[in-house]
Amino acid sequence: VSIILPTYNEEGNIERLINKISKILGNQKYEIVIVDDDSRDKTSEIINKHSKSSKVVGVHRYGKRGIFSAILDGVKACSGEFIMIMDSDFSHPPELIPYLISYSNEYDVVSGSRFLRRSGIEAPFLRKYGTIMLNIFCKIILGLKPKDLTGGFHIIKKDKFNQLNFKYKTIWGEFDMEFFWRASQKKFTIKEVPFIYKFREEGTSKSENLLKYGYIYAKRALQLRFFR
Repeated sequence: VSIILPTYNEEGNIERLINKISKILGNQKYEIVIVDDDSRDKTSEIINKHSKSSKVVGVHRYGKRGIFSAILDGVKACSGEFIMIMDSDFSHPPELIPYLISYSNEYDVVSGSRFLRRSGIEAPFLRKYGTIMLNIFCKIILGLKPKDLTGGFHIIKKDKFNQLNFKYKTIWGEFDMEFFWRASQKKFTIKEVPFIYKFREEGTSKSENLLKYGYIYAKRALQLRFFR
């Protein structure tokens, strides 16, 4: 499995996350592909240090180009049969990585969901309920079955991912919604597993402006529904 971690100013998180993933996966066959958007802190130095290991691949980009294109560039750098996409700030619990992997041969897509039993969102009030309302809106517009369209925690075979044929790119995070929309168009089987989302304690979010983030997501949902 290749685990894609988009980063921007994550010096407080990335080394701990690399070490945590390495401890969890142990001797399994895996690689960590870190796509950095020209961080202004020591993130790049940390990536370079760990890139000396065969388990870590660093992709350095110039300018803050965003999570959507970071994921697509990360996929190009992956050598694994399966690719996993997750945040680099511990909002996605790395302890769940083996659990998602365990379903990956049964379903085309396995995704973490914050809207199932035994799941949840530990975040400020506006962030939490803004996320809930945005998901409801996008589900209604696109008619998609998954409960969480913006969770950002997925595993999929690389050849299946390439069938999704992404063309649209943005600096914002509406990748997840479009990922589900394209997977549903291909009639991929989707399994959701519960997780508790924890709001970042350190680093810089790639989608920190909630109002603009919501507007861009809603706009893209309407584009996919009516102008695809």
